Amino acid sequence: MKNLLFIIILISQSILSQSVFDKANNAYKQGNYQQAIDSYQSILKSKKHSSGIYFNMANCYYKLNQVAPAIYNYEKALLLNPKDKDIKTNLEFAKKQKNRRYKNCANCWFRKTI
Repeated sequence: MKNLLFIIILISQSILSQSVFDKANNAYKQGNYQQAIDSYQSILKSKKHSSGIYFNMANCYYKLNQVAPAIYNYEKALLLNPKDKDIKTNLEFAKKQKNRRYKNCANCWFRKTI
């Protein structure tokens, strides 16, 4: 009986996580990137981690022009799935974007002090 209850709990948690993941993906498709991030983070809070969650969250941050959190999440995704070419490609692209922004920042306070 305990085993059956345990299995039911595991299945229900999996279904709930999948529905939140689907909700997050739909929000992304509709351009609601912050809503998607919030949904992905709620999955992470329930101790469910996957390269797909971090990759999708990184894409959301990138779409919101938040390159640093995008890079962080691409790196987390890469730790979980080191052979994924899409993660590697997006990570390199985000890093190049960060470098371009720094080079184009003529009026930044830190460039004036140098």
